[in-house]
Amino acid sequence: MSHQEDKRTDYGLIKIHKNVIGQIASMAAREVDGVSRISSDMFSKALKMASGGRIVRYPVKIDFKDNNEVEICISIVVRYGINIPEIAAKVQENIKKAIEKMTGLYPSEIHIKVKGVETK
Repeated sequence: MSHQEDKRTDYGLIKIHKNVIGQIASMAAREVDGVSRISSDMFSKALKMASGGRIVRYPVKIDFKDNNEVEICISIVVRYGINIPEIAAKVQENIKKAIEKMTGLYPSEIHIKVKGVETK
């Protein structure tokens, strides 16, 4: 599918770019208590190099599927002492709610990669 999710209304076309979905997912993940930060991965580092060194703020992988579904993969760093499976499930739920509420899209899968633990 394209880089954007397209929806036609009576007034015209509405396009939601992958970056917007990534921003929403990133903000929703950071809202969860116990998430220290969103982690960069090789994908976002490659984007940074390809973009001439600009900072890639939302290192989230987004794939549009059929029927208004979207697959999301996000990497996080959690605070030390937090139950990792619990925090990952809370992040999935918060991202799901935010994406559905703000875009009308339905996350079919939300993959959480815990890349580290910090003592903040």
